[in-house]
Amino acid sequence: MSLSINLAPLEFESAAFAETRPQKVLEFTKSIGHMETFLAASRLLEELKILNRQKLDADTRIQTLELYRKITHELGHDLEEVYGNAAVPMPDDAKNYAALAEAIWLETGYGYKRALLDLKQKLINFQENKQHSLVMLRIIEALKNEALVNYLCYTLPSDALWSDLHKVYFHALQLGLEDTEVAEHAIGANSKTINLVYIQALLMNIANPQRLSKTNIRKMSHYVGSLAKFAELRGMGVIEKPMGVFLIELDSKKPPVPYLKNRNTPSIETDILLVTVEVARHIHQQLTYIQEAKAQNSEPLPTAALEIVDEELLKHLIKYFGVATARAFARLEKKQAAELSIGLEAASILFRSAKRAKEEARSYWEVINTSPDGYALKTTNLQDIKIAVGELVSIKESEVSPWVLGYVVWLITKSQQIEVGIKLLSPSAESVTVKSPTNNIVSNALLLPAIKALNRPVSIITDCDYLSEDSIAEIKEGNKKSKLKINQLLERSACFDRFEYSLIHDDLS
Repeated sequence: MSLSINLAPLEFESAAFAETRPQKVLEFTKSIGHMETFLAASRLLEELKILNRQKLDADTRIQTLELYRKITHELGHDLEEVYGNAAVPMPDDAKNYAALAEAIWLETGYGYKRALLDLKQKLINFQENKQHSLVMLRIIEALKNEALVNYLCYTLPSDALWSDLHKVYFHALQLGLEDTEVAEHAIGANSKTINLVYIQALLMNIANPQRLSKTNIRKMSHYVGSLAKFAELRGMGVIEKPMGVFLIELDSKKPPVPYLKNRNTPSIETDILLVTVEVARHIHQQLTYIQEAKAQNSEPLPTAALEIVDEELLKHLIKYFGVATARAFARLEKKQAAELSIGLEAASILFRSAKRAKEEARSYWEVINTSPDGYALKTTNLQDIKIAVGELVSIKESEVSPWVLGYVVWLITKSQQIEVGIKLLSPSAESVTVKSPTNNIVSNALLLPAIKALNRPVSIITDCDYLSEDSIAEIKEGNKKSKLKINQLLERSACFDRFEYSLIHDDLS
């Protein structure tokens, strides 16, 4: 049974020698545990590189990698605290932390992949199934963590990552080890299976992380750990309802594809299906529980009751794990420049007086394509830009075009380039200041007109959590003051809230 996976090459003439004595390895992990994070992670990476390029017997390699496991996860978490919270485009130090984290997970995977191939060559192995299960699970886990680094940097996992992920899982299927439980000691007491960890890696991709804020990407990556048991991997067969069904080609370099979007004839031998309908149903139950608890004005939900209490993230996951909606409009390729101004403060200035808006607050982008409800843009001018999923943006196509309002719905970074998807909110806006009844600080806000054709009511945009439903707010435009009744929350992103409102008193000045 052949297995061709990506490996670090052996270096037979290297003068460096990997430390494999358990006591010395533990002493090393303890010593770097007291170092500054970047230095400690760099030292760990050096040791992993030496280990992975040296010829060792499988048992020694596995034992050494397992001893590194706890410190690897701890340093991976500490590195993530830097690049996982950094703005886009990331500053150089955050990029370095991300590159280091990615390299550590890559080398961890290399080590276990080398051990897997060594196990295959052993003539006699009395622990064959146990060791094979452990090593394959660790490979998939390392690839999953490497992919998470990519998602938090808004980059796409490599073809090599998807190829190895599928190949190792396919190998587990051929050995019948996909459901064998592997005990966990270093970072928890729960046992895992290859099936569950592989499903977690698939769910992370299906969740469309490029459409999530970094905070919600991190939440999602933890949440899929409890969701995986509700998903089902099955062989090809009759599909009665293709919604919530994804095709996985185990001999490919591709991520899962919604079955409805697949254009190839599936292979019974190498293709499988991932069914996520029960995953969406479970998330919907949690969402209902949260909403009912809020409606009853009960005490805050205990953290132990739910793994996650972010309503917008739950709604997002239901959309992509359940019945995903089709694109409402076709995209039209369009090659021209567009001007972008980012953030609520910048929009407030623009819609109050475009002449007063600072030129340095604007950036210039190239339009990739357009549709009636949005744009895809890209830029290579990364100086002085800070952008995030959920960020409010003002956009203008030409000197004679008006400014229109939208927000970032997806983000992808490539080498020296950023691409974003913009969803349009309104063709115009009225800039005002608003005072919350519970906050003495006056804040910028935008009033959006009703759009009858879309059945969209008048609404107000503010910073996140500044206003709340069923409250009264005072707004001011110039010398004119008015009172609003804040009604239903219509939309919430990582950066703003949009509420329906009704006018109570006009011109209190």
